[in-house]
Amino acid sequence: MKKILGITLLAMACSAGAQTSQFVQLVPTTYLPKDVNFSLGAVALSMPKYTGSDERRLAAYPMFDAQWKNGAFFSAVNGLGYNFSKNASLQYGLRMSLEAARDESRSSKLRGLGDVNMAVEPGAFLNYNIDQNFSLASSVRYGSGLDHNGVQVSFGVRATTLLSPQHRLSASIGANWVNSAYMQSYFGVTAAQSASSGYSQYTPSSGISDIKLGASWHWNIDNNWSLTTGASVSRLNGDAGRSPFVFQKTPVTIFSAASYRF
Repeated sequence: MKKILGITLLAMACSAGAQTSQFVQLVPTTYLPKDVNFSLGAVALSMPKYTGSDERRLAAYPMFDAQWKNGAFFSAVNGLGYNFSKNASLQYGLRMSLEAARDESRSSKLRGLGDVNMAVEPGAFLNYNIDQNFSLASSVRYGSGLDHNGVQVSFGVRATTLLSPQHRLSASIGANWVNSAYMQSYFGVTAAQSASSGYSQYTPSSGISDIKLGASWHWNIDNNWSLTTGASVSRLNGDAGRSPFVFQKTPVTIFSAASYRF
């Protein structure tokens, strides 16, 4: 359990590269074997070119995870933050996370819409570990979108089952609510964008943008090396799914990751 909690939510982590997870998942500080716990690895993904795209791309990124007994953490998945709780069942704190960029050049179907730059999102998280197999997660993040005023609120549930001392399966479900500023930045079409792209003008409202299912298999090869592979599928919901440049309402991300714990 100690070695996999940091990456079992990777199936929920992103629909685009260079993006931290909706959720923070940490090893409880009382279970950490050392004052500083560090792992390094890489992840390869097959994903849509952008959220709602019916075209795919391959990507690979470095993966790192550092967690301190005092509550601090720095991770490609979790972001940079601090867990104030010393309770193994409850985790809460503050963090900085990343929202991935959307580059117009990535797909001809984005032509005329312009870029949405990568954003740093300050936020907070609250998790409850019901037991070793079930956990609840939530987070709030602010700062994404064209004017850096997008808000995201996420809720999720994760279940795991131990197949053997070395093999574990995980499954998760999560929902993401966003405000109108986020919707407009990532799914809307302004008058200027309509003129340059040919898409009809579109002004989406706040609401549940997507519901995501994830599953992964984790293999502890030895005390240091581990492999994780899995997939997630999202359902773009409401106004997000009705965007004129959403061509696939159920995008799928597939990933495989290797990690070495020092």
